[in-house]
Amino acid sequence: MVTVSVVIPCYNRAAMIGDAIASVHAQTSAPLELIVVDDASHDDSADIAERAGARVIRLATNRGNSTARNVGARVASGDAIAWLDSDDYWEPHHLATVAGLLDDFPDAGVASAAVRLVGARSGTWYGRVPAGPPVNVVREAFYATVAQPTTTVVRREVLAAVGGFDETERCAVDFDILLRLAYKNRFVSSREVTANYRWHGAQISTDSETQVRATYRFRKRALDEIRRDGEEDLAEELAEIFRNRWAEDLWRAWDQGKTGWLRQVLALAPLVPEAPRALKWKWTFRSRLPAAAVPFFRAVRSAGVLDFLRRPSA
Repeated sequence: MVTVSVVIPCYNRAAMIGDAIASVHAQTSAPLELIVVDDASHDDSADIAERAGARVIRLATNRGNSTARNVGARVASGDAIAWLDSDDYWEPHHLATVAGLLDDFPDAGVASAAVRLVGARSGTWYGRVPAGPPVNVVREAFYATVAQPTTTVVRREVLAAVGGFDETERCAVDFDILLRLAYKNRFVSSREVTANYRWHGAQISTDSETQVRATYRFRKRALDEIRRDGEEDLAEELAEIFRNRWAEDLWRAWDQGKTGWLRQVLALAPLVPEAPRALKWKWTFRSRLPAAAVPFFRAVRSAGVLDFLRRPSA
């Protein structure tokens, strides 16, 4: 049976860390250990975690979520790492379900499940890993985040093999690590809701534009690595996904009326392999339209007068 080390990175979560730890203690399948890495919090998060029975590692200076996760993984002794963000919490059957998938499928490197959104948002997110036997999800991971880390359990050796989290980055690091893991490993998933993702204004993921810029860098880096490995067919397939994602992000900025963000997405073109010149020209033209002219231009497009700027088919 796979032994599991739970790692919780924490920074100024005194109001929420107790719920996270309580959900670990409530697991029907107990973990081997619980490690909280306090990233130089200014509140009493670390003290609360210690009183709740966690092993606490206190970092002297704030070094970011990536470093905190790596520190926890390096001292962990379990066969697998179960990530839990300090503002989230698990259902009692989480480890039995998700770590159980790694027991059932020895060829899987990463397991995950569905997550319930709580707080400022509601609903259920099932991720992009299909239920069933382990599968290669590198294409899905290249397009968007495939799983919520709070539901993810990863074998410790495969995490170490990809070098852990990138400690030079503080944004979209979950997208990055899951993409790198997906290139080298198969993923397995359950459709059961096993975790609760708390949505609130203080989390990093609310800065969506910074997140998007980071994902472009990570896609470019992954694509470069795949080409160096001689995987040309896969690289070409992912390059096409990259171009399509860029086109979708341009449309999304336009549809939301975010002209400034549209210009920033345009500026990401050098990261996109063989970004179409015609597309760049069209969106450069649109991004320079005076705000007062945009409603008229949309009306003209809706009437089909300017078909050459029509959204490409999916």
